[in-house]
Amino acid sequence: MTNTASSSTSVTPGEQNVEPVSVAIIGGGIGGLSAAWHLRERAKRQGRELSITLFEASNHWGGVIGSSESGGYVMEHGPDSLLRIKPAGLELIRQLGLAEQIQDTQPEARHSFIARGKRLIPVPEGLYLLAPGRFLPFALSPLISWPGKLRMGLDLLLPRRGANLPEESLAAFVRRRLGREALERIAQPMIGGIYTADPEQLSLIATMPQFLEMERTHRSLILALRSRSQAQAASATASGPRYSLFMTLRGGLQTLPDRLVERLSQPDPRPAQFRLGQRIDHVVNAEGRYILIRDGVEVARAQQVVIATPAHVAHGLLRTLDLVLASRLATVPYAGVGTVNLAFNAGQIPKLPQGAGFVVPAVERRTIIACTLASQKYAGRNPPGGVLVRAFIGGALHEQTLHLSDAALTAAVLADLRDLLGVIGEPQLTRIDRWPKSMAQYVIGHQDMLRALRQREAKLPGLALVGNGYEGVGVPDIIAQADRAAERLLGEG
Repeated sequence: MTNTASSSTSVTPGEQNVEPVSVAIIGGGIGGLSAAWHLRERAKRQGRELSITLFEASNHWGGVIGSSESGGYVMEHGPDSLLRIKPAGLELIRQLGLAEQIQDTQPEARHSFIARGKRLIPVPEGLYLLAPGRFLPFALSPLISWPGKLRMGLDLLLPRRGANLPEESLAAFVRRRLGREALERIAQPMIGGIYTADPEQLSLIATMPQFLEMERTHRSLILALRSRSQAQAASATASGPRYSLFMTLRGGLQTLPDRLVERLSQPDPRPAQFRLGQRIDHVVNAEGRYILIRDGVEVARAQQVVIATPAHVAHGLLRTLDLVLASRLATVPYAGVGTVNLAFNAGQIPKLPQGAGFVVPAVERRTIIACTLASQKYAGRNPPGGVLVRAFIGGALHEQTLHLSDAALTAAVLADLRDLLGVIGEPQLTRIDRWPKSMAQYVIGHQDMLRALRQREAKLPGLALVGNGYEGVGVPDIIAQADRAAERLLGEG
């Protein structure tokens, strides 16, 4: 049963502070901004005019997206790329007139590495996240020991898992099909790194369902990936070289939220209103309107509301409105992550490999979980003679590193970079960004939780949830959610 504002909820009407808006959006990250955009564009197609107000508690639009320039270095403080194969991000960029600003990864940097000891081993050609699609490059790679390779080869003989068995974690699936070494040296750093998650808890069906489908259709992952690799090779022969899967925007990914704010501020037909540094404590419903409350005072009321925050923040916002929905939101765990940008002279990194970056298996027991060679990945990120490196820290298996002091964290990251890249001396520039409780963890049971959550959400007309706690953690995933939220609130059109 939905809880609405009652005598137990103390709400003091604001004196000339209440904004009568059609749609209130709580959260000014990419989810909230793109929800505002899709709502306004959909309303225009329907011949409607919306009054949209966005509320953001911080002093920055874009959430974890952030870019800055210093000394000729363009640094990313959160995500740095969008996946081309997920169309929502690319479509939004085109709608905003930013297509000419798209950057692909540099051709010479379309390689990546996995750390083993003090070596960076190239990811074998044809390897797709878990298993090889080509035999010879993998057989010749020192990434996995020969006993480990032989164990992976058993995948060719193992039967399918029976249907209707309990849900598997990523770790359980990989151990069953490919063995422990494949889990520790390949799957954990490559897939777990995307979600900064513990593979023992990570739900395979919620994150990488394509591997379950491969097992179902081909029985063997290796056979499935071999078929996939052959199909891609035939496609490349027919249509030329494959483009990079990753892209960004010139000047940094911050260009995207900046353009959204710019376009939404235009009277087309009515400018959205922006309330930066405006925290909302919770939302209640009275007389068919959603009421936004801060410090016990009503600050806005709206016919519809989009909550575009992490699930744990949405839990607090909705605990008075609907305790059942809020309780489901509270079950989505989050991990903290961070980035450390470091700039060097080229001569300080004698072992700099030609590639976009590397991942570090947890069994290596290092501070860094992954590293982007930022000045090689995208053009225009460094001055002449400079090298920009961006290390990732934290995640479910390394969250304690976020609590180190800046000096201790920098020293620990540099120690890893000295081993792996041969770094000499101190960086010219260092920038540390910590993002506590920012990465949703899609643990076992996530899909069941999500179905129940969306069913409960549907019982609240005029309310929509957007964020990385639901159907994907990437920027394009959240943009796609925002579009679906606009359709839910306004209908097709």
